[in-house]
Amino acid sequence: MKFLRIVGDPGHGDDKPGAVYGGTAEKDINLAVCLRFANVARALGHDVFLTRDRDTGLSITDRLKAIDEYKADVFLSVHCNAIENAPTVNGIETYYRDDMDFPFANLIHKTMAAHSGRRNIGLFQDVVRLGKRLAVLSDDKVPSALVELGFLSNPSDRAYLIENISTIGELLAHGVDWYAHEKAGKIKDWKALLG
Repeated sequence: MKFLRIVGDPGHGDDKPGAVYGGTAEKDINLAVCLRFANVARALGHDVFLTRDRDTGLSITDRLKAIDEYKADVFLSVHCNAIENAPTVNGIETYYRDDMDFPFANLIHKTMAAHSGRRNIGLFQDVVRLGKRLAVLSDDKVPSALVELGFLSNPSDRAYLIENISTIGELLAHGVDWYAHEKAGKIKDWKALLG
């Protein structure tokens, strides 16, 4: 099996906190999850580069440059969702751009949906679901996905995100590892691994 060179992208940062609810900023959840993700993915044998490993701001251009500079095999952008004045909306959703991205995004999403215990909103092509392209998924050289881990605007999702950073990072790492195994034509017993 070929181990992957992964660029992990904790969304937002610095003066762009993303969603903020209940005193929790999206940028902090994204970073904490990605730090755990990187550690677990490395323990599984993969090389990981994070676009940020502290509270710094980056442009979309800088985030995408990392794909070329690191010679990445895959790109994973990590975010949290929010909808103002809609506290009951909850769940996990994942976005991809083109057909090339689908297998990677699908395995990330399946892992999160099956093992997080959160509502599965779905896996979507960005332009179909949102009516626009997500700029951070604009690199067409490597399989890419953007995962929305849950809604900070939903108290239950927010509590889950705060209390399960380690588990979420582990699930993302195992999703990427599953993709590496599938790509190599190897099957792994994921139910036994993830419990």
